[in-house]
Amino acid sequence: MKKLLFVPMSLILVLAIVGCATSSKAEKKEEKAPKEIIKVEEKIEEWVIVDHKTKDFGGNVPRWVTKTPLQLQKEDMYKDYYVLIEDQIGKDLDGIKIWATNFSVNANITRMVGNRVESRFAGAAVGDKDMLETYMENVVKSVSAATFSRVVIEDEFWIKKQSKKSGEIEFRYLFLVTVPRTEIDAAIQRIFSDAEKADKPKTEEEKVARERVREIFEKEEW
Repeated sequence: MKKLLFVPMSLILVLAIVGCATSSKAEKKEEKAPKEIIKVEEKIEEWVIVDHKTKDFGGNVPRWVTKTPLQLQKEDMYKDYYVLIEDQIGKDLDGIKIWATNFSVNANITRMVGNRVESRFAGAAVGDKDMLETYMENVVKSVSAATFSRVVIEDEFWIKKQSKKSGEIEFRYLFLVTVPRTEIDAAIQRIFSDAEKADKPKTEEEKVARERVREIFEKEEW
């Protein structure tokens, strides 16, 4: 006659609890398993400055050379000015020095301001470009014919750059130019008003689009 094996109920409960605990730990381990690590390559500056205007005298590259005009305009020293950078790039230092010698800020300032206005206008007119094309052309044309008397060349500098990838050499000559905000803002507002008088909006939509562009010029950095 076979004997029956009796297992106490308390032991069964203990084994069940241990089993659940073990299963729970396994699940937690799975949850905490490290996710796949995606390596992001560090961005490497392709061009490095290997020579510049004051290197032979122990000088440094001016801070403004490595910044954009809009970045400079946000600094306290330029808060009352519009900053413009005119530059020329070439493969030969003597060549860009000749360009720099012939550079005239008075002859180039209206074109520089006109380019800035055209770029800002195009950004402000997104969605309404077709409607505002002629209006924009008239404004930019008038800006390009305007005169600005308080234009100053703050600094000029040249740098020699080399590509880390190809070893290619490139020279760049830059002029840092400033104009008081009050002078350009007044001129632009006058030009907008003249353009409005010369070419009245044909529809209510066009009128609203023009007003929107003017508001952007008045409120936002350009």
